[in-house]
Formats: sequence, C-alpha cells, structure tokens
Amino acid sequence: MKYVTGPVVIGIDPGLSGAIAFLPRDWPAWVDDMPVMAHSKKGFVKNAVDCRALARMLEPYAIAGTGSVFMERVNAFPGQGVGSMFSLGMSFWGAFGVCAALAMPITLVEAKDWKGHFRLNADKELARALAIRYWPDIKLSAKKHHGRAEALLIAKYGKEKN
Repeated sequence: MKYVTGPVVIGIDPGLSGAIAFLPRDWPAWVDDMPVMAHSKKGFVKNAVDCRALARMLEPYAIAGTGSVFMERVNAFPGQGVGSMFSLGMSFWGAFGVCAALAMPITLVEAKDWKGHFRLNADKELARALAIRYWPDIKLSAKKHHGRAEALLIAKYGKEKN
C-alpha cells in the first residue's frame, strides 16, 4: 500500500473484479484490485468485498482528510441473474459503507456520465485501451484489468469535474 500526503482523488469500481485507483496531485497514479474474501461455500454469493482490507487502504486518506472518493453507481440489468445482482449490491454497499464509516466525501457517478466524458461506450476494452494511453506505467495489459482501468478513469473523471 502506498501513501502520500496532499489531496488524492480516489476512484472506485465497486464490483468483485473492480478496483480502487488513487490520483494524487503531485505523485504518479496507482491502482489496487478490489480486496475480496471468501464469503460462503454454498449459495449464490461465494465471495464478497473484504471491507476491513478496503478500510485499511482508505483510512490514511480519511484520517488526513485528503481523500475524496468517486464511485460508480451500479445498477441491476434485466436478464441478470439473482446471484449476480445480489453480489453486485453487496459489493457496492460494502465499498460505500466503508467510505461512509470513514466519513470520506463520496460522489456517486453514473457510468453513462464518466464514460460519456471520455466518449466511451459499454465496451470495457475501449476503457482499458484509453487507460493504457493515460497511464502506460500501470499494469493494465490483461483483459481482466478492466476494473483497474475503469477505476482510474472514474478517478480522472472526478478530478476533472471537481
């Protein structure tokens, strides 16, 4: 975990394959995958956001009062399975709850707004390609890094709109 002093814009893609991006004013950006823990061996939801680990990542910025969070507001879609919807809701409210408990300023951002800002559509590969152009030194090379890319772009959207 890195920590810098000064203002930091934090972008959160709240899914289990999501991530947390940090855009400090005077330091290079970095991103961490969403911390996940085993939740259950049976039932629809087997994994969940590890709220304690997420709180440890965000706490230094909450204590210093230097972090502001921009998190994607997620929605269920028609045809999505019950387990998927429940898991996404758990992830969203887990991340939101951690930020609220730490009294961090949080702005919920609609996907259409931040993606529209960058002229992106729903294609996650386009978002990943754009993030690679902005942050060539951050590991975004694998398809599975779409959550990292989106968290970075959400943070950049927050920084540019703030």
